[in-house]
Amino acid sequence: MFTMRFDIQVGTWKLGMVEKVTVRRSVEELADTAVIELPGAEYNAALQVEDKIHRGDRVVINLGYDEVGMVQEFEGWVQRVGTDGGAITLECEDDLYLFRKALPDEQLQNVTLSALLARVVEGVGGGFTVDCSYSWTYQKFVISSATGYDVLKKVQEECGADIYIEGKTLHVHGPGEKVGNTVIYDFTRNVQESSLTYRRTEDRKVRVVVKALMPDGKVKEREYGTTGGDRVTVRAASPDDASMRLRGESEHKRLTFDGYDGNIVTWLVPYIKPGDKAELHDPEYEYKDGAYYVRAVETEFSSEGGRRTVELGYRLL
Repeated sequence: MFTMRFDIQVGTWKLGMVEKVTVRRSVEELADTAVIELPGAEYNAALQVEDKIHRGDRVVINLGYDEVGMVQEFEGWVQRVGTDGGAITLECEDDLYLFRKALPDEQLQNVTLSALLARVVEGVGGGFTVDCSYSWTYQKFVISSATGYDVLKKVQEECGADIYIEGKTLHVHGPGEKVGNTVIYDFTRNVQESSLTYRRTEDRKVRVVVKALMPDGKVKEREYGTTGGDRVTVRAASPDDASMRLRGESEHKRLTFDGYDGNIVTWLVPYIKPGDKAELHDPEYEYKDGAYYVRAVETEFSSEGGRRTVELGYRLL
């Protein structure tokens, strides 16, 4: 049995006790988040915490076991110090927190996505660079009373991209375009529990309707996928056929494949993060073995133990 360890730095303070830590990371959600719950009785009074910890303080969370060491689970900023109902919680956000800075109002004409993103990182500061594999052009993009975070959210909603920060680089890529490390799971060895449903492609008939706004205000539509399937409507950032096809095919890829839907629950080891490949092995049903793109990981650490809920995305070839 492993002995749990943590090392959490908040601003200039190193936490000596925690009630619970929850870290959620996802390629489909713009920002990674962490919630640190503190044992109020140990800190005597909420006011003492509020006097020492403030919004905007840097947060680094390391979790693990004495026997195998710790890994950095989260790095970001305190977004809110909560003292509601006597409980003390620190709500934190990764470096996307720095993008919650207002940008100048402007209307951009014929601006490429890469140029728009470069404008955003310049506007928020912090020395970020951009790695973007999309290449469409906005005929018009309006920034009005918006933050850098708002602009990124709009881009993500319109193209379904994986958007995340790694180091000082803002990444914007197609779903599953960049796959990280491979982590192997055996249902008889390192999976605590699972909530999985195996479905075949023929059971996942989907017709993706892509809509895009034309310069004259009319809406252009294109459809991709299986005729007669469930209809899913998404937006495209640009009305050109190439952009609309990419958006439709990306969404169809997310939704149709032979494989599992759901999640598995594991211990803190092996370490895995969103964007990695989870390779599943089931001795009882070998035909269900396969590799999956990890779309989200939620890590919990408390007196009850450490666990990761690994949410599976589409199946990788």
